[in-house]
Amino acid sequence: MGVFTRSDPSLFSDKQFLRVWAVGCFTGIVRWLELLAFGLFAYDVTGSPVLVALLALLRFAPLALFGVFVGAIADLIDARKLLIAGLAGIVLVNAGMFALFVFDLADYWHVAVATFLSGVFWSGDLPLRRRMIGELVPFERLAEAMALDNATSNGTRMLGPLVGGVIYQAVGVAGVFALGTVLHGLSLLLILSVVYTTVLDRPEAGSLLMRPIRGAARAVSFSWANSDVMRIFAVTIVFNLWGFPFVSMIPVIGKEQLALPDATIGYLTALEGAFALIGAVILSRIARPAAFRKLYYFGVLGHLGAVIFIGTVPGIVPVAIGLIAAGSFAACFSTMQATLIYSVAPPEMRGRLLGLMTICIGTGVIGFANMGLTAELFGASTALWIVALEGVIPMLLIGWTWRELNT
Repeated sequence: MGVFTRSDPSLFSDKQFLRVWAVGCFTGIVRWLELLAFGLFAYDVTGSPVLVALLALLRFAPLALFGVFVGAIADLIDARKLLIAGLAGIVLVNAGMFALFVFDLADYWHVAVATFLSGVFWSGDLPLRRRMIGELVPFERLAEAMALDNATSNGTRMLGPLVGGVIYQAVGVAGVFALGTVLHGLSLLLILSVVYTTVLDRPEAGSLLMRPIRGAARAVSFSWANSDVMRIFAVTIVFNLWGFPFVSMIPVIGKEQLALPDATIGYLTALEGAFALIGAVILSRIARPAAFRKLYYFGVLGHLGAVIFIGTVPGIVPVAIGLIAAGSFAACFSTMQATLIYSVAPPEMRGRLLGLMTICIGTGVIGFANMGLTAELFGASTALWIVALEGVIPMLLIGWTWRELNT
């Protein structure tokens, strides 16, 4: 555990927490600048909304494929060691892609492969890095720590598009991979310096391969028997199927309908992250456990409403207003997401339940495919309100059946 005590004025008084938090900051910047810059690159090269959405789909696919297994392995093996391995691998990926672009050997499909591998690394963020945060701070300040980390994540959603749009307009996608190499390299050095002990589950019987599979099965069984956990997962699925995929169409709307320069599209996109950051900071100060589920649920419902607004009211000002609202509501959802799971999970199950949450996030694979195909048929703006409206229906059903929402 860290050296933090209740009398300390700031979580940053714990150097172990500070290093893990900084890793989230650096990797988050890369993640969100890639999402914008790769979307701009895909549209410039292909002119196809479907292939723009495909890159976002490939980024989310590993979350669905590997999340629960990463979580199960993290309950058996030190999370720090797994995170070190992931950071080392993603440094090599970024350095290799930078070299391919420098020598003019790369095209869309190389970026697609790199995007998928980046998603593989991302699948470890909840069950590895955020688990470390949960075990480095006292439980009574867990919500504050998670809110701060989510505020930082939302801040990177602001900073990433700003940097991504400017870098892409100035030097192209090679500059994105160069920055990714540097920031992931710094993250690797920080994690190497963390002193960390984790709560590991008792060894499962069977081979090393079967242990995480059986651990994952235990997590599924636990969740299926707990209606509260199932509703928490369901809200995340709705957000990632019908809410968050709207971001893949912002480069298309910016270029095709608003005729904006790349850097300006980055500035516009950054509004969502900026207000998500502001919202998360406010929540870290005022949110109380009794309101956690309501913030989580109504945050997603409000986010869907904001996306419908963006899709139905044309023009740069309405898009900006809609992005501000979407970011503010997303702060409620993202701040409560890991906090709720961490608060309801037994200590030995936290890694694998966060892994299951990662799979729920990974359902965005279907959401981005749906968004891309709908945009190809009806246009990007129309696709936003159609897809978001689809998500309102399951949200109303979840709210109607979620007993703990009103307790």
